[in-house]
Amino acid sequence: MKAEEYRRLQAEAMSEKQFQNHVVALAHRLGWLVYHTFDSRRSAPGFPDLVMVRDRVIFRELKASNGVVTPAQQTWLRALQVAGIDAGVWKPANLLSGVIERELRGP
Repeated sequence: MKAEEYRRLQAEAMSEKQFQNHVVALAHRLGWLVYHTFDSRRSAPGFPDLVMVRDRVIFRELKASNGVVTPAQQTWLRALQVAGIDAGVWKPANLLSGVIERELRGP
């Protein structure tokens, strides 16, 4: 099995909770403050999973490999982007490819 195939299989097997734990740990190691709503049932629908602050603020919705962004999540992400905020979606493949670490390290 090639390394690329192994990473793809790892990403597909990762639950959203496992993925979130990896992202939060990485963000903390890189000096970010991280906020996640513990129980979103009484919060505005669609608000992104993570708000991270260091030298800038970023909002990220986290999805498992097969996860789909809901219309309410799309609305929040679009509104944040229009306001000039770095907002987007991360999936496990982004973690395994190094995209998330590069974005957290910044320019």
